[in-house]
Amino acid sequence: MEVDVNVDVPETESVTEQEARTELDRLLSDPQFHSTERNRNFLRFVAREMFEGRAAAVKAYTIAVDVFGRPCSFDPTTDPIVRIEATRLRASLAQYYEARAEEGSVRIELPRGRYIPVFTKAPPLGDGVEDAEASDQPDASEHIARGQSGTYRRWVVLAAVVLAATLSGFVWLITDQAPVFSEKPSVAVQMKMAGDATDTEAGLIRDYLMIALSQFQTLKLAAGEQSEVAATAAVTRSVAGLSMFMPASKVARSYQVVLKYHPTPTDRSVWWQIVDPATGEALFSGVERVFIDKASELDVRRELITRLASRFAGVRGVITGMELAHELAAPTFGNGCILRSAIVAERVDAEGLWEARTCLGATLLAMPNDPDINAELAIVQLELDPQDAPTELTSNALALASKAVALAPTSDRAGYAQMLAQFRSGQSEAAFVTGYHAMLLNPNNSLIPARLGAMLFAKGRWAEGVGLAVKAGMIDNTPHSDAGLTLALDAYRRGEFAEALLRVQQMGRPDNYVANILELAASGQTGNAASIAGAMKRLHARDEHFAGSFRTGMEARQYSPSLVDQLSDGLVKAGLTFPEPVAAAAAN
Repeated sequence: MEVDVNVDVPETESVTEQEARTELDRLLSDPQFHSTERNRNFLRFVAREMFEGRAAAVKAYTIAVDVFGRPCSFDPTTDPIVRIEATRLRASLAQYYEARAEEGSVRIELPRGRYIPVFTKAPPLGDGVEDAEASDQPDASEHIARGQSGTYRRWVVLAAVVLAATLSGFVWLITDQAPVFSEKPSVAVQMKMAGDATDTEAGLIRDYLMIALSQFQTLKLAAGEQSEVAATAAVTRSVAGLSMFMPASKVARSYQVVLKYHPTPTDRSVWWQIVDPATGEALFSGVERVFIDKASELDVRRELITRLASRFAGVRGVITGMELAHELAAPTFGNGCILRSAIVAERVDAEGLWEARTCLGATLLAMPNDPDINAELAIVQLELDPQDAPTELTSNALALASKAVALAPTSDRAGYAQMLAQFRSGQSEAAFVTGYHAMLLNPNNSLIPARLGAMLFAKGRWAEGVGLAVKAGMIDNTPHSDAGLTLALDAYRRGEFAEALLRVQQMGRPDNYVANILELAASGQTGNAASIAGAMKRLHARDEHFAGSFRTGMEARQYSPSLVDQLSDGLVKAGLTFPEPVAAAAAN
């Protein structure tokens, strides 16, 4: 049978079916391929189905039943075994082929988001030699940019193997390159004085802005107005605590924020510019303006400081964005893991969350007492869908978050992680107290009121939840999607179905389960056929039997039964057929 084993593969890298079969047999018989027997069976099964022309029929259900021995009643929405094992298999394949960089040899990959393998030819090996000959002594930043991506992938593989091996025996891997760890950027703040009566107010704005920036966990503040670090990328050769690994490189960048205060009879504004202290290059500029109106001078100052702090150091801040751009171009461990995990957490990308967990886990092995890493690893584990995350991840996350709070009791990130862990563990009242305390630690972090408001709303504390969602929007003009979802759900609860539909569609979150449920329910209530079709398609793509798991899925997210009943009524009007218990509840 003619089988296409080269899906999404360039013609120059294509392999024949015979070459693919030969590589599969060789790999599965090689003792250097460190993988469990059931993952070998996993790979053998999906490859066989592809060779036999049945690739389209391979789903999580068939793998769970035919490979892992799950019963015919297996539900992939409540048992994430296939996704977990697929992630481990990908790590095993990547680790194996990193050690076999033979030009022209066949490689097997399991792309993210699919369970059918891809067979490719290994790329030529000459590129690295040419790069080495191009420059006798490249500077440190060039060395990092050229070499760390491959090194990062190799160490991610090591981390995955180490983490997976806790259940099946330790596997040791030696690599020939040290990993690169990134640190938080160093930031100096300078206020340009006008030499007149406005200098006192300008000085106060700078001082209070320094306080606000210090409450974020995304940067380090330089003591003076001039950054002490002259180089854009500073590199050292060791990372403290990296005892089980090779000596590692450490990279940190620095920025200077220059401010000018401009008061007028109608408003107060601050012009700002972010400068690279190594080159003097102006990277970003902008103006924050607050109109006086009836507000007091103190309120105007407070709002200016809130906007500036969020603009520079928030999750979507300018400095955070520049650091993320560097990170995506050349991934690192340490602070780099934290930056990338924020992206996948916002998208609720299950595969990305598992990868972020691996990266953070590797960093934690090197720096076990770093509060930011402990907290972020807890957050990533808790951002996994309740139906995707094993119970032990939740208890482990609670322990990590509690440790982070003990290590850094004034850290809003640690408090946020503990709030998430307590809520997922069923300690909702404790979570609410922790969340309000975290808001006090950093009043300018919109993420905390957005998520706390979502939790309160889910538990039926409607007004309190909506109030925090509004507050999150006042802190950040583009708040976390939790705030938008809370406001959309509240509109639906109040019977404002058209408003609910508009709000949830404005979120632009096709990957969010609750957002899709709300869009389908609001579309059913308004009779919007196009929106019904789109939301139904997305939900079916996630789970062909989502109608049967709707109520348990919403209960797992701790939504109020009364709100779930309201949503189910809209889903019925959208044409969804529920199992009898849910249909009866909706009818009542």
